[in-house]
Amino acid sequence: MTRALEWLLGLEHIRLERDAPLLLRWESSIEAWIVFVFGLLAAVAIAATYRAERLSRARRVALATIRCGIVALVVIMLCRPALVLQRNKIESSHVALVLDASLSMATQDAAAPAPTPSGKTSRLQAVQDVLLAEDATALRRLLELNAIQLYTFAGSAESSAFAGSADALPGLAEAIRATRADGVSTDLARAIEHVIEKGQGRRLAAVVLASDGRATQPTSLKDAIELAAGRQVPIYPVRVGSQDPVPDVEVGPLRAQDGVFVNDLLAVEAQLSARGLTQPTSVRVNLIEDKTGNIVAFENITVEPSAPAAVVELRTKLTRGGSARFRVEAVGLPDEHNMENNVDRVDVTILEGGLRVLYVEGYPRYEYRYLKNALLREPTLQLSAYLLEADEQFVQEGAEAIRRFPDTPEELGRFDLILFGDVDPRGGWLTAAQMNMLLDFVGHEGGGFGLIAGERAAPHRFLGTPLERLLPVAIDPGFQGRYDAALTTGFDPRLTPEGRRNRLLRFTADREANVGLLDSLPELFWIARTLGPKPGASVLLEHPTLRTLSGSMPVVVTGRYGAGKLFFQATDDTWRWRRHTGELLHDTYWIHVVRELMRDSRGSPDRRFVLRTDRRTYPYGVSVRAEVQLFDPQLLGEHQDRVEITASEREGERELPVAKFDALRISPQSNVFEGIYVPPRPGGFSIEAGGIAPLPGERSASVLFRVDRPDVETRRPEADHETLGRIAAATGGRVLDLSDLTEGLAGIRDRSVQIPDDVVETLWDSKLVWWIFLLMISMEWGLRKAFGLL
Repeated sequence: MTRALEWLLGLEHIRLERDAPLLLRWESSIEAWIVFVFGLLAAVAIAATYRAERLSRARRVALATIRCGIVALVVIMLCRPALVLQRNKIESSHVALVLDASLSMATQDAAAPAPTPSGKTSRLQAVQDVLLAEDATALRRLLELNAIQLYTFAGSAESSAFAGSADALPGLAEAIRATRADGVSTDLARAIEHVIEKGQGRRLAAVVLASDGRATQPTSLKDAIELAAGRQVPIYPVRVGSQDPVPDVEVGPLRAQDGVFVNDLLAVEAQLSARGLTQPTSVRVNLIEDKTGNIVAFENITVEPSAPAAVVELRTKLTRGGSARFRVEAVGLPDEHNMENNVDRVDVTILEGGLRVLYVEGYPRYEYRYLKNALLREPTLQLSAYLLEADEQFVQEGAEAIRRFPDTPEELGRFDLILFGDVDPRGGWLTAAQMNMLLDFVGHEGGGFGLIAGERAAPHRFLGTPLERLLPVAIDPGFQGRYDAALTTGFDPRLTPEGRRNRLLRFTADREANVGLLDSLPELFWIARTLGPKPGASVLLEHPTLRTLSGSMPVVVTGRYGAGKLFFQATDDTWRWRRHTGELLHDTYWIHVVRELMRDSRGSPDRRFVLRTDRRTYPYGVSVRAEVQLFDPQLLGEHQDRVEITASEREGERELPVAKFDALRISPQSNVFEGIYVPPRPGGFSIEAGGIAPLPGERSASVLFRVDRPDVETRRPEADHETLGRIAAATGGRVLDLSDLTEGLAGIRDRSVQIPDDVVETLWDSKLVWWIFLLMISMEWGLRKAFGLL
C-alpha cells in the first residue's frame, strides 16, 4: 500500500515509512491572503450559481460541493505543495601540509633539531622521520579531525598526495618520504599564497609549514600573511634547522692534466671552500688513488673565516701506464655533518712512449737553439727538428731526421703536434695542399699547432694564407717584424688572471711564489705586435704597456681550432730566461707548452675516440655539452649519425646510471658528434660513450664533471626562526617544534561545517492530483447530465 502511494505521489527520493522528519511545504510565491480571497469568492460564486438551479436541495448541494472541491484542488496546485525530507551534510576541512624542498633543507646542522629514528640530520630528513615515526602517529592524530593535502615547494607550491582517511595514509607517507631537497630557490610568500588559493575548493583548517624559514626570493611575505589572516587560515610553522653557522668544507672543482707520462709528476689542483667557520681552521686534504684507496699525497691547509676559499695542489709521481682515477678528499671538520661534498674525482691517462713533436724553424736563431735542446733532453718527447736554411749536408736533428715537410696525411699523422718558428709559409717549402692538410690535422684530427713569432716572417707572412686560421691572434698588417730603432729597453710580461690558473706558466705549486718567480725572470725585448686575441682565445701573458684596440698587447695566447689546440708566442726572447736560472725554468716552460698542445686522443684511454665536455664544473641547471670525436674508420662506419652516451651519478664509491642521450653528428663529413644533457641535481656525474664497446681488457673511457649547488641556497644555510615566528603570530597559529610535533598537529581544530541538504519531492504535479482532478470533473459532468442540466 505504501509503495503504491509513493508511486501515485511520484516520490523518487523519499520513502514514507523510512525517512523522517517529513514536512509539507508550499512553494508558491502567491501571498496567502490572495489565495484566501480567491477561494472565498469562488465559493460564493458557486453557491450563487447552484442556488438559482431548479433542483432539489440535495442535488444542488452535491453539485456545489463537487465544484468547490475542483476549485480547491486547483488552488492547491497553484500553491505548489511539496514533501520535504530534512537532512544536513558535513563539509569536512583539511590541513595543508607544506614541505620545504629547497636545497637549504638538505643542510646537515651541527646539532640536529630533534632526535630522528634514522639518525640522519638533514633538515628535510628530520621532518620526514618525525612525521612517519611510529607508524605515522603524527599524521594519524591529524587525520582524526582533518584530511591532509600534501604540498612541496621551493619556488612555488606543487600539490602532491591527499589523504582523507587512514586508508590513504600509505600513499601519503610514500609521497612524504620521496620528497627530495633539490630546489634551487625558496619563495615562502609565493608558496603560502598558492596553497591558500588552491584550498578554496575545500575548507582549509590550517597550513602546517615545515621549513627552515630561509627565503631566497624577494617576494613580499607581508601580502601572503595578510591573505592568510584575511581568510582566517592559521599557519603552524614547524621549526627546522639551526640558526648557528653550519660548518662545511667543500672540495672542487679539480684541475689536472688529462694525460701524464710515466715517471712524471701528476699535479692535481683543488679548490677548497669552507663555510660556518669562526676561527682559522686547519684542514687536511688527501690525494687518494681511487682503485687502491692509498693516500699518495696530502697537504694541511689553513682556511681563514675572512677568506673561506683556498687552492691546494697535490703532487704524486706516476710509475705505471694506463688510466687511473684519483680523488681529492678533505678530512671533515669536528662538527661537520655534510660529508658528500668533501670529495671530488679526476681521471688521468698515464702515457707510455714519447710525445711526437715536429719543430720547423726558418734559421738557427737563439730561440731555436735553446728550445731544440730543451726538447731533445726531455725523455718523454720524440722530437724531429726541420731547419729550413740548413745546408744540404746538414743532418737534421731529432729522433727521426726529416728533410722536408710531410706531404701525406699518413706522414703528418705520425706526429702529435707541429711547432712553427720564424718561417714564411709563402717561401716555397710548403704547398697549398700541405697547408690544407695541416688544417685538417689540427681541425679534424685534433693535432696541436704552435707558432713562435720572429722578426723575419712570423706572423705577418701568414696573413691571407690558409694557415692564418691556426693563429689565435689577429695579425696586424702594419707590423712587418722589425722596429725602426734598436730595442734597448726590456719589459716584464704581466700574468693575466687566466695565466694564473693555467698550468703552462706554473713552475711551483705555490701560486704567489710562482708569480714572484715570473717577476724575477730576465726581461724580454722583442715582441710581435698584433691586433689582439681572436674571440675565444685565452691570453696568458700580456705586455705591461703596449695596447691594442681590445686591450693589452698579448705575449702568450692559447686557443682552439676545431678539435685541435693552438699556441702563439709573440716574442722570441724566452732563451733569455736561462740567465741566472739555468735550464730549469726555460726548459720547464717549453715542456709545458708542448704538453698543452698534445692532442686529446693521447690523453684518452681509448685512442679510437675522444670523449670530452665543454667544462669540468657546471652551475645547477646549465646544460652539459658532450662531444665525441671518432678517429677509427670502423667506428665511423658503425655510427653513421649518432653515438649513445650514458650519464651516471656518483654516490660515494658507486656510479649509478641516470640517463641516456644521443650525440648527433654535426655534419655528414665530420667525425665529431655533439649531445646535450641537463643533470637533474647538483653533485658528481660522469659520462661515457655507452654505444662504443671498450677494447678488450680496458674500461670504457669516461669524463667526470661536477654540478655545483646554486650559491643562492647555500650562501646562508642558517635557519630563520624569527620569520617563522612572525608568520605564526600574524595568522593565529603557533610555532611547532619537531619534539612536540605530534601533540601540536593533534591540537589543530576541526573546521568542518554542517550544510542543509534537504530532499524535496513536488506533489502538485503527481499522478494522484491529476487523477483526483479528472475524477471530480467526471463526477460533476455525469451528475449534471443525470439531473438534466446538460
